[in-house]
Amino acid sequence: MMRETPLPLAFFVLALLLPPAQVRAEADVDAGRAVVVGGKEATVTPCFMCHGLDGVGDSAGAFPRLTGQAAFYMYKQLVDYASEERPDDVMSPIARQMSEPQMADVAFYYSVLDGPHAPRPAVDPELLERGRKIAEDGLEEADLQACNLCHGRKGAGDPPLFPYLAGQYALYTELQLQRWKQRVRRNDPLDVMANIAEALSGEDIQAVALYYEWLRPGEDPEDGTRVGAGAPRRSGG
Repeated sequence: MMRETPLPLAFFVLALLLPPAQVRAEADVDAGRAVVVGGKEATVTPCFMCHGLDGVGDSAGAFPRLTGQAAFYMYKQLVDYASEERPDDVMSPIARQMSEPQMADVAFYYSVLDGPHAPRPAVDPELLERGRKIAEDGLEEADLQACNLCHGRKGAGDPPLFPYLAGQYALYTELQLQRWKQRVRRNDPLDVMANIAEALSGEDIQAVALYYEWLRPGEDPEDGTRVGAGAPRRSGG
């Protein structure tokens, strides 16, 4: 029997517990862009230097695609970087330079953008199918449910709590899964992602990461899937 994971409920509880001042409905796109270019008083390391003005990042693995990602999710990551709930040698010092309103503004700025994808990676068909199986069906032998249960149809995300993975750079996704597997990254409720990563082999991690980078949901005019911040929200989310 596949593992029943109470992750969605845990994230909803987390969202409800955050003070209203932290989830700023009045987040400002122009103020967010100002942070991206270094802050109005040049007190913040410019986000665009790594992630670009359009948030497309790059495929090196360190700089993920932020374009259209759910604002609440990105805001939470910045809070976690600053508190070192999600420690990172580059991002933690940068996040500590920001006020929480600046975090909300920059997250909102990137959430409303659109930007081009890099060319699809060339993936061995068997590896691609292994990644598809993990994402869509889960692994019965490892007692794991499908990744898409939380990350949405075709990995398109389930805002505001679950990020899109479709079109995200494989090296970045692989790096994060390895960090969870090594218990370096621990900023998810109940250690769910750490437990999932520990159950995956190195080849499985590579396969699912490449599969998600390969996906392009919504590009087919007949495919109604919307990615990231444009995806439908869960009931109550």
